[in-house]
Amino acid sequence: TRGHRLWFVPLLLLSLLAPLVSVAELWLFKTVVDGVLVPRDLAPFLWIAPAFLGLVVVSAVLDFVDSMASTYVSERFLLSLRSDVFRHVQRQSPGFFERRRLGDVLARITGDVDAIEMFLLSGVLDILYNLLQLGIFIGLLFYLSWDLTFLAIVIVPLFWGAARHFSRLIKRASRESGRRSGSLSAVAEESLGQVTLVQAYNQQDREQRRFERENLGEFNATMAATRIRAVYRPLVELIEVGGGLAVMGFGTWKLAQGYLTLGELLVFLALIGKLYSPIRELSRLGPAFYAASASAEHTGR
Repeated sequence: TRGHRLWFVPLLLLSLLAPLVSVAELWLFKTVVDGVLVPRDLAPFLWIAPAFLGLVVVSAVLDFVDSMASTYVSERFLLSLRSDVFRHVQRQSPGFFERRRLGDVLARITGDVDAIEMFLLSGVLDILYNLLQLGIFIGLLFYLSWDLTFLAIVIVPLFWGAARHFSRLIKRASRESGRRSGSLSAVAEESLGQVTLVQAYNQQDREQRRFERENLGEFNATMAATRIRAVYRPLVELIEVGGGLAVMGFGTWKLAQGYLTLGELLVFLALIGKLYSPIRELSRLGPAFYAASASAEHTGR
């Protein structure tokens, strides 16, 4: 990542500003409920409306700048990494290419390099961004209601437990999928590269069976990884919905007892949705990192 690290500072600043603007929008919503809707007073709305529009514009500008900057950094990183890997491969001895299938080497230079970028750059920025969001949202949640916040974060260990278990499974499946993908490319390259000899000795059926065997192996590996992810996603959503319903029930009781205003409860529930979003993303980054590390292992070999 040398040469790209200075970009982390503005990207982190953008990551800090975005959730702050989001919190400000929610706080204005609370003001609308408690200061306009409940007392039926339209006067505060005259300054709330332009303030909210201004925040929406600021949020859009921040999102545009963040998207452009992060894409620029990641693509420049990929440009450098692909060139470095290609230069390294070119310097290998003839024995290296005799031991390796060309199709497998090509798969390392293309697909696995993309995964390494996620492992070293995009994934790190995503982690920092989600941690900043968590800190800001949890701080405001504690300000609104400390006991409801404790109830909301009780389910966090369930997220991490599910992520840890499925991460190991996804890493194994991703490693096998990467190996099969490289083998498929290698068989195709070998067969088509010597197509004259294959046709001369009438070995088309044999080469077809080799290709289909590797093709089926990649299919099975991809399906195995897909099954794991298909179970993981709804499980995380089920945990999230369960936690949200528990918070909603307890929050409704506090509203009935007069411990919360309607605006505070609505903002709290909205913040819970925003709180679970970075937690969910962080838990999903675990499997993604394991998949990327499997690609890094392929390239390293």
